[in-house]
Amino acid sequence: MKIKVLMLKDVAKLGGKGEIKEVSDTYARNVLIRQGLAKKVDKKTIQDYERSMKNKKEGDIKVKWKKENAIACIKKDNLNINVSSSTDWHLYEKIDIKHIKQEILSLYWVKFEDKELDFPEKKVNKVWTYEFSIIQNWKKINLTLKVLTK
Repeated sequence: MKIKVLMLKDVAKLGGKGEIKEVSDTYARNVLIRQGLAKKVDKKTIQDYERSMKNKKEGDIKVKWKKENAIACIKKDNLNINVSSSTDWHLYEKIDIKHIKQEILSLYWVKFEDKELDFPEKKVNKVWTYEFSIIQNWKKINLTLKVLTK
């Protein structure tokens, strides 16, 4: 006897997360459901899944809009990081991609992944203006980072 299951995780040679598959009753009960890889499909499961997918899609749209807004603001005004420095403009702490991500998060309330940001300098230790880029929708957007003293 075959039953339908909603895949909760990717399973090799069976299906990916979110897919509905038809498998044997014993395989579903003894392997997939027991290991938390799938859930038996009923009307409530399908409704819950569709609702969660709709919410995820709406959340993705909000995040995309926030990222686009952050990029537009940075393009217009540059990204400024204020740090303490010595009298000869050397920083007490080196600035890297982690600091850029943190500054964008604190200013625009959006988190960029490491693969979305490119900072060729890797680490900087002087007050100066630097170039970095954000990769969105397969486009590289060049932006400016200004490291300033407090």
